[in-house]
Amino acid sequence: MRISTATERRKFLPSESSEKNGFSLVELMIVIFLIGLVSAAVVLSLSGAGSKTRSDAERLGARMAAARDSAILESRPLAIWVSASGYGFERRNGDEWAQLDAKPFETTNWSQGVSFSGSGRSAARVVFDATGLPSSPLQIDLTHADGASTRVSLAASGEVSVGK
Repeated sequence: MRISTATERRKFLPSESSEKNGFSLVELMIVIFLIGLVSAAVVLSLSGAGSKTRSDAERLGARMAAARDSAILESRPLAIWVSASGYGFERRNGDEWAQLDAKPFETTNWSQGVSFSGSGRSAARVVFDATGLPSSPLQIDLTHADGASTRVSLAASGEVSVGK
């Protein structure tokens, strides 16, 4: 009958095996991170109808807010007009309205496939007075041919919001 020694016994313990099975936690985390990074890049590179209307709406909202701020800073009226083809800005010079063509107030056309409807009108015009208050509240709905839509709202207080 054979009796094993302590050194021989250690050879067969599974916890001290020299072989590694599976992946470490760090390796798994790196793989998950890379998959997330690649999927985010794919999602961001896809541009659909919703992104065009949303982009146009956000640009319009930002420029409306800039027009309001410019009217306050310069203490003179500034107007924005919106039509089926796009939008533009005018500044009051004495007794006349002059079209603005400098950034950020240049005339801008809607993206391909985007159409405008605002409060049941085919065109709209709002004037910001020297205090930044609009002549009237306004809601503008931008709709893409595929059905995606986004609303830009101008409140009576002059607050601009862009939402679904």
